[in-house]
Amino acid sequence: MLIITSLCLAIFFVNFEISIVSTPLVAITNDLKNFGQSSWVVTAYLLTYTSFMIIIAKLSDVFGRKTMLLTSIAIFTIFSGGCAAAQTMIQLIVCRAFQGIGGSGTYSLVMIMLFEMVPSSKWPLYSVLITGLFSLSMVLGPIFGGLINLHSQSKWIWVFLLNVPGGVLTMLLLAVSIPRNFPHHGTMGTPPSGSIRRVDFLGALSLLAAMTLHITGLEQAANSHAWTSATVISPLVISGVLWLGFTASQWWTSQEKSPGEPMFPWRFFQNKVFVGLLGNTFLNGAISTTCIIQIPLRFQTASGKSPLQAGIRLIPLSITIQLGAMLTTIVTENRRIAPVYLAFFGAIGQLIGCIFMSRGDPKTPEWKALYGFEALTGLSVGIGIGVVTLMTPYTTEKRDHATATASIVQFRFLGGATALAIVTAVSNTWLRTTLAAILDPQQVLSIFRATEYIGGFPPEAESAVRGMFVKSFNLQMRILIGFAVAQFPFLLLLWKKNQIQLD
Repeated sequence: MLIITSLCLAIFFVNFEISIVSTPLVAITNDLKNFGQSSWVVTAYLLTYTSFMIIIAKLSDVFGRKTMLLTSIAIFTIFSGGCAAAQTMIQLIVCRAFQGIGGSGTYSLVMIMLFEMVPSSKWPLYSVLITGLFSLSMVLGPIFGGLINLHSQSKWIWVFLLNVPGGVLTMLLLAVSIPRNFPHHGTMGTPPSGSIRRVDFLGALSLLAAMTLHITGLEQAANSHAWTSATVISPLVISGVLWLGFTASQWWTSQEKSPGEPMFPWRFFQNKVFVGLLGNTFLNGAISTTCIIQIPLRFQTASGKSPLQAGIRLIPLSITIQLGAMLTTIVTENRRIAPVYLAFFGAIGQLIGCIFMSRGDPKTPEWKALYGFEALTGLSVGIGIGVVTLMTPYTTEKRDHATATASIVQFRFLGGATALAIVTAVSNTWLRTTLAAILDPQQVLSIFRATEYIGGFPPEAESAVRGMFVKSFNLQMRILIGFAVAQFPFLLLLWKKNQIQLD
């Protein structure tokens, strides 16, 4: 029981860190004087969080689950302290990136270890537990972020500093509770060999470089660089080449004569159902992460709400994600309903939610109906996450469960980082152009350095600027409509003559 509690605590902290920054993000960027790079505070964490999941999962096959998990939590804890000590936006972004590496290893290894500890008959129960912890962290994160930042902007350092005692406690509990050589302890099985030659370094490096340049190119566009500029196009083109190189390297490493173990086995590419799950989890992550980050920003910039008020207004989305995942487990267990049917229902709900959230009136920033559309979107996202989590062990071989689980989680957050960078790039470009029509260049620059500057405008100008932030949010939701529509071709890949049922 102690080990499960400790693992749950670890997975809560690293996901808590994704959502807790959503509400004090404006205050952080105002304090460090760089709102234009606000998305990097989130994306730097998500970038490394998504890039290292498969890598660390494979390293744990070589060096052991316990060793890699404790190392990951240590990295997360140390650089959480670094984030709190940051004096510039660049320092904060760098520390967030290293913090994400620790969070990445922690999340993927906890997922793997939980599934290794319990019999397959209890996988649905633990899938709900994991999704519930994820959703709970998303609910509490924005509220705690708002509470921490309630009276003083400088208090945002506690958003990161709270992880230090929590991380130390978690490491101590796990060091005591996890057996040595887990999961081979107490058996005649072969423990991790420690052979570095088994590690697919070519695949690891090409995967990391492809993801990094992919997100960097999009973030350059978000930071006012033209989409046609070399600083945007070059990283994206090189990323595309590296993705092809990664695919080729995985084909080669999957051959019998290769001494290493592939990061992403070629049999995954040949499994159409698993490819469908990857595409679906990518698009679910795109919608959920973007909404979790951008909805609080909408309430702060367009409505002038405090971080705490913005966090409370995110609850309809956050809590229904958990309800959707729980509903999926209840409905699909004991072969009641095939998960693929619920997956289509969830995709339709996400599409409808994004369509209606894109229709806010700039003249009424405090739009009450938005809460209902948040709930619909959250419930539908939860269903999508629940379906993917439950189906993964049933669509891959037992030897691939660790890598498959890490891949599903990694692609979900890659989707979130990708979509967040895209919507930020498009909306920031639109805002700069539109604001320039009514404000002078210095005023536009001031807004992008610190959004609190909006409150200093005369009432008529302030109302006009806040209305433009509503339109900017509507534009972001219209982009998410495209992500929602893209789910349907991937859902067709899940369709089989005899549908997958959960026992």
